[in-house]
Amino acid sequence: MAVAQRAGTTRRQTEGAPAARLARWALRAVITVTALGVALAACSNSSDPVGEVAAGSATGDAAKIQAVGGDRFTPKTLELPAGEAVTIEITNADGRAHDFAIEAADLNTGTIQAGAVATATFTVPEGTTEFVCTFHRGMTGTIQGV
Repeated sequence: MAVAQRAGTTRRQTEGAPAARLARWALRAVITVTALGVALAACSNSSDPVGEVAAGSATGDAAKIQAVGGDRFTPKTLELPAGEAVTIEITNADGRAHDFAIEAADLNTGTIQAGAVATATFTVPEGTTEFVCTFHRGMTGTIQGV
């Protein structure tokens, strides 16, 4: 036996000294709280609106895009007139929350809940500009300013 025993005690009683029990309990609590925090962070996707964005459907002409299952946008590429102000209507057709962000334009719709619609209005730059869902890595698309 690696642990010396005091007369009249069992190995479990020796290992269960108050300080050792408290240390094990504290370690378990830290692990549990950390795991819970990670799980909640993964489930509670949210972002704040930035730029000229609104909740609800567009009034007037708008390019349309959907956030769909499999963490993707459809269509994946939009061709829009460079130098012009355009509105994009984003429909969340997925069962999870998403957002629509164009980081180069400092624009983010904020959280779009499942089944909801948001709009984003901005001036289209020339060339290729990426849009993303900031909640889901790899959920991207491009805008071709033509």
